Amino acid sequence: MEVMVVGKEDNAASHTFMLNAKFLLILFVVIANCIEPLIQQSAVFHSLYLGIYTFHIPMFVMVTGYFSKNFRLDVTGIKSLQMIFYHYLIFQSLYSLLDSLAFHAPGVRYSFFIPYSLLWFLFSHFCWRLLLLLFTKMQHPLVFSVILGILVGYAPFSGTMLSFSRTLVFFPFFLVGYYFHLNMIPKQIVRMNKWLSAIVLLGVLIFLNVIPLDPKWLYSSFTNRELGSFYWYTGGYRLGVYALESIASFCFLSFVPRKPSILTEWGKYTVYVFLLHALITKTAISMGLFSHVHTSAQMTLVLLLAVALTWLLSQEWVRRFSRPLIEPNLSLWERWLAEKYRA
Repeated sequence: MEVMVVGKEDNAASHTFMLNAKFLLILFVVIANCIEPLIQQSAVFHSLYLGIYTFHIPMFVMVTGYFSKNFRLDVTGIKSLQMIFYHYLIFQSLYSLLDSLAFHAPGVRYSFFIPYSLLWFLFSHFCWRLLLLLFTKMQHPLVFSVILGILVGYAPFSGTMLSFSRTLVFFPFFLVGYYFHLNMIPKQIVRMNKWLSAIVLLGVLIFLNVIPLDPKWLYSSFTNRELGSFYWYTGGYRLGVYALESIASFCFLSFVPRKPSILTEWGKYTVYVFLLHALITKTAISMGLFSHVHTSAQMTLVLLLAVALTWLLSQEWVRRFSRPLIEPNLSLWERWLAEKYRA
């Protein structure tokens, strides 16, 4: 299956669209993590949390796949894998250390091979790029990836180990992003009124409240046995979740701006927001700050603070301050790698 060849103008439009989507998605990531401690005491936050989970991970994976279009197992490709591994190594160690000393999040198992919290995305991203080398040679890669995403639920071991379950469950969305171009979106979706999309998303929220769907199905980090549904037909549930996520994702796309703006610029640096925001949210949780949130006004303030945190971590001075940690100069290692690769 070949990646579509498009003109420079069309490619630029797709690039802008995906950068805008990327920033909006990291905003939803931060919002979801900020309201998570409050979902048991607020039905509104609980519904919002589930609603966000129907699209923000699938769409973020799709955007990541889009920006992996040029991946090859050459010097540049190995450099990208090297940076992903570096991020995982440093932040897995950092978050695990901070958790043992301060955060004390419940149910955490300290292991290099069990990604800490949101760091599963880094481990899976590393694997997705390698899987591209195999799946892009297939005739129907998306079909095979969906089948694999369903079958992984029947694995006899824990899905959290090596982020095994999430890597395969979300891989179809990565492939969609890899092959995505803006003119591939059906005109009906392009022209879809935002009010109609909002109504559909409201319907999704109502569905999630009427049907007692375990949020773990949306997390996708657990096997069928771990979800308590180890039956021959359980794969149909995963297929249903895929359908739900696809509907919500299409609706999300209708809200993404297509023109360049400040969102486009911020979308280039979401890795800073992704890696740093949990330091703040988990510190707030460990300090017991969320235990003081009770009223609607206080909960609204939490939402506003989540937006403010995303904006703050997108600023240039934050990037300048944290760049040595997040984007270090690996020139010596890269020169050695280039020489070794040429040899």
